[in-house]
Amino acid sequence: MENREHNEEYFYVHGKDIYSTQSLLASLGVKQSDTIYKNSSNDFIRWPFSAANFFEIARGKAADLNNAENLLEENDRIEVEKINSEIKSYKNSGDTIANKDRIKELRTRKKEILSKIDLSKASKGSSIIYKTFVEINDFKTVEDKLPQFKKVRWPFKEQMPYFTAGLEDFARAVANGEKTAITGGPCFFGEHEVDMIWTLKDGSQKIYDFTTRRRSAEDKVSQEAEFTKENAQNVTDISFISHKSLLTTEEFDSVLYLFELASATGSVLTLPIVDASYQKYLDAMLQPLPEEIRRRAHERFREVARPVIKMYEELFEFFKRKYPDVECMLMSGETKELLNLYYEKREPFVQKPSTNRIISGIQEKIESVKDYITLPALPFYFYGVRNILEVDYLGETDSFWKCRKMHKGEIKLAALLYPIRMSSDGWRTLFSTETQYKEYIKKEDYDKR
Repeated sequence: MENREHNEEYFYVHGKDIYSTQSLLASLGVKQSDTIYKNSSNDFIRWPFSAANFFEIARGKAADLNNAENLLEENDRIEVEKINSEIKSYKNSGDTIANKDRIKELRTRKKEILSKIDLSKASKGSSIIYKTFVEINDFKTVEDKLPQFKKVRWPFKEQMPYFTAGLEDFARAVANGEKTAITGGPCFFGEHEVDMIWTLKDGSQKIYDFTTRRRSAEDKVSQEAEFTKENAQNVTDISFISHKSLLTTEEFDSVLYLFELASATGSVLTLPIVDASYQKYLDAMLQPLPEEIRRRAHERFREVARPVIKMYEELFEFFKRKYPDVECMLMSGETKELLNLYYEKREPFVQKPSTNRIISGIQEKIESVKDYITLPALPFYFYGVRNILEVDYLGETDSFWKCRKMHKGEIKLAALLYPIRMSSDGWRTLFSTETQYKEYIKKEDYDKR
């Protein structure tokens, strides 16, 4: 059998492996009855998703009074939070000795409140962790952590697995009336939707998929950046062909999720359209070419990008009309003022010495990577909101973690990530499959979704 874990070419060309919670439990040697998934539905347990092989089991721990606070009723929870805050204030000010009697009184009261909890409900079975950052949950577990999730309506809600981190902290912020934000959104376009064409001096052409960076699924040699470097003297032109005239249901839903959760939690919303990041990668990749070729390629990419941006803008306006209670902003490469504000606000975090250690070393990708690991902080930059929930694709796990690390002490970033749905071809996602399997949705059908 082919060793896929160590075959980078296989992953790059053919996509990631397909898993389910059920198959992962079997491969990790864990009985479903010993996990937090013991009462999960068969739909959830068997839901197929595509991901890299970075799963591990987190053994359940016996609950104690301190980690069971999320089981308290709202009034008791608020009182315990006030007690914790008061005790912390004494510690921070160095007045613990002077206030030892008050602290003792507070701790006694806290123990009194917590003693009412049925700890058997707080006992946690084993769970599956992805990339050491996020835990696989079913929708009931998400509802337990974030009660407002019960109000959320979106396709496949009760079947999909969710990959979560920090939801309890975000839920507390909502319960306490603190300002909160939702962010996330779609990729700009998927595989097989935009071709990038090199014309050489001899009149021949090389065609690459702009998303996969390869000519075709069979090509295992040159990526587009490497091809440019190796053939810089022979390239006479760069052009693009777009096959994207509609959004997919996956892209539609990724925006729906944001508005539904923002409305349910009373949060502001930011939606970044990442064409500027694609542009940065393109411009960096074409640096070995003459300026005139680069300028034409830049302009031609913008010509391909604008119709796609317009589709997202129209979808954004559709949801704004449907959710008039949600305060929101959309940022793209065409919203120059917002884009410049984003770059200005993120600069102190990008310039931190520690940031260099978490940015990709691939030269052409560095500026794009800076975008992806700072975009989850967009609500902080635009609204000053520190309690943020990123609702995004599972593929953003790394950028979520890196963003949280970059902004430690400034924001509280939680994650509710979901896998891209499998396409009707049976082995690839809606993002990675060919156009005939993309499941496009017409504008006139938005209301029917």
